[in-house]
Amino acid sequence: MKKYGLLVIYLLLIVALTFVACGGREEPQMAEIDHDMFAEADEPDEPEPEPEPEPDQSPPAGMAVSLLTGLYIDEQAAARRPFAVVFNNESRAMPQSGLMQADVIYEVLAEGVTTRLVAIFQDFDAGMIGPVRSSRDYMAQIANDHGAVFVHHGASPTGYSRITSLGLMALDGMRYDGTVFWRDPDRRRDRGLEHSSYTAAPNLLEIAETRGFNMDAPANLGIFEFFDQPTELAGAQPAVELTIAAHSAIFRYNPESEAYYKYIWGNPHMDDYVGEQVSVTNVLVQVTNIHVIAGDEAGRRNVAIIGSGHGYLATLGGYTRVYWEKPDATTPTRWMNEDGSTLQLNRGRTWISIVNTSPIFEGAMSP
Repeated sequence: MKKYGLLVIYLLLIVALTFVACGGREEPQMAEIDHDMFAEADEPDEPEPEPEPEPDQSPPAGMAVSLLTGLYIDEQAAARRPFAVVFNNESRAMPQSGLMQADVIYEVLAEGVTTRLVAIFQDFDAGMIGPVRSSRDYMAQIANDHGAVFVHHGASPTGYSRITSLGLMALDGMRYDGTVFWRDPDRRRDRGLEHSSYTAAPNLLEIAETRGFNMDAPANLGIFEFFDQPTELAGAQPAVELTIAAHSAIFRYNPESEAYYKYIWGNPHMDDYVGEQVSVTNVLVQVTNIHVIAGDEAGRRNVAIIGSGHGYLATLGGYTRVYWEKPDATTPTRWMNEDGSTLQLNRGRTWISIVNTSPIFEGAMSP
């Protein structure tokens, strides 16, 4: 109604002015009307859009963000020092138990073509972890990178020396065999003594308390940074499959779960405790110098954990070249992008393969 009232007033005004100008002798002329003028005048102003609220970043009650995976975990576990467990990774040790509760898993050569794993656990309750095997000095350094309680069953001479020099809180199966650790009777009979040692999360937590270990989370726990949301790597090349020939390992990407599934010797790498194939969100490859120690009758190796070099990160089906540096035995390893900025991972478990050769990446799914 307001619009039409204004229009009538405007027309009457035009007619009156026309009569005045012409002395009332000529017919009034209709003026052209700008309808848009009225439309614009009558349209209400659009309200300014309200800013979208920031997403709630606070964790759920009783939870905290894991510095190892970037995922929410129990807040008491997040405040606790992790454990680093040396896993036997020979064929006679398969399938292993407990790996799917590990946050970070390292794989590195021991003797010959045999690798061992160092698995980092924080929020875990597995009733069976292992088989546990002996340590080498570079495995102790891996544990120290995360400020972890080091869990092993025996060690090489240099392995024991490194545990001492780093001042690690350590739990040795040679000391606790039959208590904290036990022997699986079937594996001991069929596969040998060295492939039969197991422990469990409750055992490790209890003995750490009994020993009076400082179980507060250490300052060097968080060596990784994480994206807020699943993020493809800038400039990534396709990596739906990567082969680590030195470890007889293959990782195959599943886009539905956004995870890499591990195979060893052509077979799925299984976790017997949960009955699942081992899978991770990120695969880091650390390329470094590895060589057999001269004169070592057992063929043990020296693995250059201290130093710097390049590597690769595969996540969400793509990979990029990355870099690492560790200036000394007590400084945690730092992972970087090519421009020197701190590397970010996608949230989830991470597998780190330490090798002296580059992996092979495939850009298409196997048929």
